[in-house]
Amino acid sequence: MTKENGTATMNGNGHAEPTKTSPTGIKMSKEVEELLLWEDPIKSGGILGGATVAYLLFHCSGYSALYIVCNLLLVGVIGTFVWSIIAQLLGKPEFPIPEPKPEAIDKAFVCLSEQGKCYTNKFIGVFYRIAKGHEPALSLKAAFALYILAKISSVFSILTMAFIAVVGAFAGPKIYVMYKEDIDSVYNIAKVKVDEVVGQAKDFVNEKVISKIKPPAKKTE
Repeated sequence: MTKENGTATMNGNGHAEPTKTSPTGIKMSKEVEELLLWEDPIKSGGILGGATVAYLLFHCSGYSALYIVCNLLLVGVIGTFVWSIIAQLLGKPEFPIPEPKPEAIDKAFVCLSEQGKCYTNKFIGVFYRIAKGHEPALSLKAAFALYILAKISSVFSILTMAFIAVVGAFAGPKIYVMYKEDIDSVYNIAKVKVDEVVGQAKDFVNEKVISKIKPPAKKTE
């Protein structure tokens, strides 16, 4: 039995088969991995190019998002209508649109609902803990994160940050796979330094700030 890029699993016949893991070390579906690693350059480039065109339209045109979306939909409606008429006159096939699959739609919504419920419960739980104010360390972390987010949002709009995230998603994994050894070496060195600084900062905050904060006593029934 040989292992390739992961641990071995058993198939239906009782034989061991290697389970492939992502070269980036991040759990993701095979389709997403192939897309972000540019295994099909035309498909990946087309999606990234479409995202770039959409960003330029929304950011540089001066029009609102609703205006652009409505006009694009208008062009699509008119285009499919004209295509249908011409196809009937010339005896050509209709516009190739796949038929909707209710089962697939239901499955997608169930998956989104389950994930959304899980993350919502986690968010509400953390928000409740912060709102109670019984955990000074958690409150300071939340305040620092909100401060950094406010500073970033003052420089970049939400649309720009979303576009940067898309570009990073398409560029980061591919660059990491190409220069994995060099990046891991630099990361390990930086991690040691960061852990050292973070540890010193935590000790300072715990000694100078948190130790002097007395949270309100919890009510006992």
